[in-house]
Amino acid sequence: MTKIRGIYVHIPFCTGKCAYCDFYSVKANEAVRDKYVEALTTEIISARDLVSLAPADTLYIGGGTPSTLSPGQIERIVAAVSLNYRFEPREVTMECNPDPGLDIKAIKNVGINRLSMGVQSLSDIVLAKAGRRHTAREALEALEKARKYFDNLSADIMIGLPGESTSDAIDTLRLVAPLVDHISVYMLTLEKGTKLYKSVSEKTVTLPDDDSVADRYDMAVELLGKFGFSRYEISNFARPGRFSKHNMKYWQREEYLGFGASAHGFADGKRYSNPASVSRYVSGENFGSGKVVPGPVSVSDAMAETVMLALRTSEGLDVKKFEREFGVDFAGYYSEAIAKTSRMTEFTPEKLVVRPEFMLFESAVAREFMG
Repeated sequence: MTKIRGIYVHIPFCTGKCAYCDFYSVKANEAVRDKYVEALTTEIISARDLVSLAPADTLYIGGGTPSTLSPGQIERIVAAVSLNYRFEPREVTMECNPDPGLDIKAIKNVGINRLSMGVQSLSDIVLAKAGRRHTAREALEALEKARKYFDNLSADIMIGLPGESTSDAIDTLRLVAPLVDHISVYMLTLEKGTKLYKSVSEKTVTLPDDDSVADRYDMAVELLGKFGFSRYEISNFARPGRFSKHNMKYWQREEYLGFGASAHGFADGKRYSNPASVSRYVSGENFGSGKVVPGPVSVSDAMAETVMLALRTSEGLDVKKFEREFGVDFAGYYSEAIAKTSRMTEFTPEKLVVRPEFMLFESAVAREFMG
């Protein structure tokens, strides 16, 4: 396992909740945001004494909507990381929404070198049904403006939203692809407790059927290939050299520190999670304060995690590396699972990978290796 960590910072603020979203986020006034950033920088500084001093080379500021913070507040967060860790910034990402007032130049000037824009769709009808607070035109204008300042630009697209047709999904990708270097294509997951789940349950909203959504995904893979994007993970596509260095750490089961309310971390072989509560977090209940205690990961869980995460990627599992790390003969230990999944995977003494045409069945394949 590499000791070059990533750092994740969670900003749990949004101007409103999207219909499909079950991530922890809240509305907050300026005073609350100030207190949160103060608590966040305190946690970042304090946590350095709780983990081994390993270098870090990626910072990812996610949410929520990090762009609800001011550029000055973002700068404080970046500075706290830079001043307190052996930080060699290969990649500093911030998520944002395409709001008309977004100051993209200021974001670039505070140390962000990769921007991830939450576009989701370029159909105004679909955006409205999803509870998004921007229009298709505003999204395109934001991407065009961001392109002037960022040479590493990503967009999030969601397929399977209510009111979406196949042409809506493909047209969105066709318009976004020329403007960005990286695209995440997520298929809608209907989560309990969301506005959309309630609407679907009450039959006031219908969703595209699973087969049509899968077809749209397959069409997206083909279309993005024509634009020069390669699929390197189930939901992620990039131009050469533009894959997310930070997110690859998750899929390769490398270590990362997580700061902020509801953030998770994995350091020194242990995992932890901060409470999903701004009030509890600001009052000092977090990893950096020592009030959140990380727990060890068992060998069996570590093995299962390693296989599951690797199978999400186009590179698959490095079998020799796995054998060195865990001291087992992979083919012997997993002989039954290898046999059961042989139609959907390619296995050699060096690699286990899900065949491209079966990538949407990755979770079913992974389950066979988790017994």
